[in-house]
Amino acid sequence: MAEPSARRQRAEALLRRCTASFVDIPLASGHEVLRLQEESRNGGPAVFLIDVRDVAEQTCSMLPGAITAATFERECLARPEEVLRSICIPYCTIGFRSGMYCRRLLSGSLLPAGPVDVRNGEGVVLWSHDVGRFADGAKQLHCYGAEWDVAAEGFSTSVYTRGEQVGALPRFVQSVFSYGMAWLRSLVQRLCC
Repeated sequence: MAEPSARRQRAEALLRRCTASFVDIPLASGHEVLRLQEESRNGGPAVFLIDVRDVAEQTCSMLPGAITAATFERECLARPEEVLRSICIPYCTIGFRSGMYCRRLLSGSLLPAGPVDVRNGEGVVLWSHDVGRFADGAKQLHCYGAEWDVAAEGFSTSVYTRGEQVGALPRFVQSVFSYGMAWLRSLVQRLCC
């Protein structure tokens, strides 16, 4: 087996760092997501692949079979029993924002109390390395910021400028507060440690 590229190794290191506050939530690699989606088509549990990124990031590309967080939340209201029987896999760029969304799902704030199978998707950057294709054949992805711009060779990437990242901060803070105190503690721990 070939040695992973330097870009892939950097992406793995970012994933470990960005998901350190969520070690109790299993990760779902791109290959695992594809396997679960195939099992779902063959009678297994439904899979909700949930894109928790901003609209600008989603407009660039999404994973095959993914829905937005807003669409998923409407599903939670319309069909909570079905969602509780499914596998929920939020994803973002590299696992931090999706890890916070996983916490929100596990807290019961979106669904009635019950066992929820939640896994944190490894994100679009590692998907580019492991799977290599996005919905509609897109070969571009939004990496949020330059630090996370380690997509696989052959992909074009977009990133927010520092100013755009600052502009996205109010939306991010609003989402953190909507997640509740568990996410706020996780964020503080992530930023301070």
